[in-house]
Amino acid sequence: MPGTTVRSGNAGRAQRMAKPLPLPGSVRQDPDLDIVRLAQHRSTRSVAMGILYERFRERVFNVALRVVGNGDDAGDVLQDVFVRLFRKVHRFREKAFFGSWVYRITVNVSLDHLRRRRRGPRPTAAQTLLDGPQEADELTGPERRLAKHDLEEHVREALEHLSPRLRIVIVLRYLEDLSYSDIAEILDCSIGTVKSRLNRAHAAMRRELARRYDAGESGVASA
Repeated sequence: MPGTTVRSGNAGRAQRMAKPLPLPGSVRQDPDLDIVRLAQHRSTRSVAMGILYERFRERVFNVALRVVGNGDDAGDVLQDVFVRLFRKVHRFREKAFFGSWVYRITVNVSLDHLRRRRRGPRPTAAQTLLDGPQEADELTGPERRLAKHDLEEHVREALEHLSPRLRIVIVLRYLEDLSYSDIAEILDCSIGTVKSRLNRAHAAMRRELARRYDAGESGVASA
């Protein structure tokens, strides 16, 4: 993390705990808790926050990129997220998972950025959306055929038609591969609400992709 001061004694202690671990899933044990506890103490805060930055910066940047739509803005979100984390890490309570807390802050900062920017984001890496884990019948019909023709452009434009709230659940579910329960914890809502938003997002994308596919087919036929 830029500006981090490493003290040799504390660095050794913190680095022993620095092995990267996955975000909490079915095993409900927070892999980041030991480092977070160090970050909550003044004497070890700087080096511990540096370790947390290395652990989470890629995930934070990727979520921000898909929500705000370009690398420059995602970089701004990344910096804002870690400034906020540095200032608020002492408020973190162990009843939540630290990884979920980081995602929640990232979502909130990204939405704040969109509101300030006042224009639609341009999500990227749409290929990952359709190639990533999917449940049966969630993406079927015209969008499967579009996967072979101009996928990136069509899906990116379809995602742009989603509200930020619906786009976020798509990003967390398919690009970050999080469970319904993890998304519900991040967004502070019920699992039923997460599923409802995903269903609405799927329906909106189907309509938009079908419209684009049908328009393309008509153009080919008229030619």
